[in-house]
Amino acid sequence: MCSEMCAAKLQRADQISESFREPFIFSGYRSCHSSVSSCILSAFSWNNETFNFWTHFITFLYFSWIFTQYLWHELRFDVDPFTYPLQVFIASICLCMLVSSTAHLFNCISERIHHICFFFDYSAISIYGLATCLMYNVYIFPQSLMNSAYHELYFPISVVISLLCTFLACAARLVKWKMLRISAFSTQYLFCSFPLLYRCVFCEDHDCDHPGAIQFHVYQFILCTVTVLVYGSRFPEVVAPGKFDIVGHSHQFFHIFSSLANYCQLRGNILDMQHRRDYLLSELPMPTLFNTAGVVVGVLMLNLIIIGIFSSFIWENMDSRKAKQKTGILTILWQSGNNNILKEE
Repeated sequence: MCSEMCAAKLQRADQISESFREPFIFSGYRSCHSSVSSCILSAFSWNNETFNFWTHFITFLYFSWIFTQYLWHELRFDVDPFTYPLQVFIASICLCMLVSSTAHLFNCISERIHHICFFFDYSAISIYGLATCLMYNVYIFPQSLMNSAYHELYFPISVVISLLCTFLACAARLVKWKMLRISAFSTQYLFCSFPLLYRCVFCEDHDCDHPGAIQFHVYQFILCTVTVLVYGSRFPEVVAPGKFDIVGHSHQFFHIFSSLANYCQLRGNILDMQHRRDYLLSELPMPTLFNTAGVVVGVLMLNLIIIGIFSSFIWENMDSRKAKQKTGILTILWQSGNNNILKEE
């Protein structure tokens, strides 16, 4: 009964505001003025956000389970500071997946909420990228680059890039320039991944002593490449518009491939953390809560400020648009009234 009620409210692209439309997706849209309760119910009915929600919400539950029920005891998270970067990384994945699924579930409440939901989504992605750089900075650097000037600057630069990603991604949404957002996050990924890619390609000294770790890293690179290509090309809906409105469109595959890449990334870094531990501790100081979680939380706070600034722009633009629409209606009514008076005269 509930499913039928929700399905009856689905709309086509020409029935909703342009801000809610996705290229090559013609149907399956929810109302642009949905209530919180109807948004929650929509997760259990067929629409073009159903799989977007579940693909990341299930991933959130899975990584949360790994974090709290398995790795916490297996890797002694409670007593080993060397695991702090890994803990921050897993927490960032959980945050990213939870924010993404929440954004996809509640973005149809209003046009303002629609934009703000994805501002938070972009911020969570940039925090995930920063946490990845933090983990790579400690666990995966090749021996030839260890303690070099590049290594010293690697994490501070990643902090700046993370903040820029949030800013540019939010700005790209306002100016409707998707390639700016893709370029920003691609830059973050490439910068973050360079030391790992260098290590996998050249395998200098003892960098490839554990083939299992390298194997997972390679899988991650392959999956991330597929993820970017699917997201950027909008395949398969681009070749068959309207045929993948509910199931099978590119954003669903983007979620699936990115989640698999996160899993491979986690496995590879756990192996590196375990098998390179003695070498890494001989070269680097023991991580602390301040220079791991503290830095990431600090950047998260700055991201919230960025979100607040762009949200205020959205609020002002919506109010300005409504004022112009109201003025336009009053002008039409006034002109209509004058015309009627002239006719009577």
